[in-house]
Amino acid sequence: MSAIKSRNTKPEILVRKFLFSRGFRYRLNHPRLPGHPDLVLRKYRTVIFVNGCFWHGHEGCRYATKPQSNSEFWEAKIKRNQHRDEVTTAHLEALGWTVITIWECELRGKEAAVQTRIDTLAWEIRQAGQMKKQGQTQRRLARLSARQERMLIVQRQNDLEAEISKVYQIPQKIKTASKEID
Repeated sequence: MSAIKSRNTKPEILVRKFLFSRGFRYRLNHPRLPGHPDLVLRKYRTVIFVNGCFWHGHEGCRYATKPQSNSEFWEAKIKRNQHRDEVTTAHLEALGWTVITIWECELRGKEAAVQTRIDTLAWEIRQAGQMKKQGQTQRRLARLSARQERMLIVQRQNDLEAEISKVYQIPQKIKTASKEID
């Protein structure tokens, strides 16, 4: 068990090499994010987990076999891992991150299948980047409309004060005192 690595595994290195060769830049095992994702692409607001099929209980995978000995322990351990993965994914998505999970079995086998999965990964990352840009545009438009609305309110206040000043003769001392209170 002590020889099993959690970082720099072969599937993870394969994904990292591909991403770097395609121009994606990332950070490894970001300590401030929940679950310490394997790869963090801040520019695209995306995190990538490269999961081992056995350790994370990949459903329907031939590599996710359960050991014969001490099966209760292994079943509980894998269930805990799956639950932790679900909680981490939900937390990251609530923080606005796109979460992509790559399974070990997707990176094994024929070269064409692996290349297809990795090309799909690049597409997913770019889509996440597009969604991030759309979100930024929507926030920018919301700030702009809020600013325009505030300007309209201030303009209305000034117009009302001007009308009130015409109708009622308010001494200058009272006007300045009321503005100091605001």
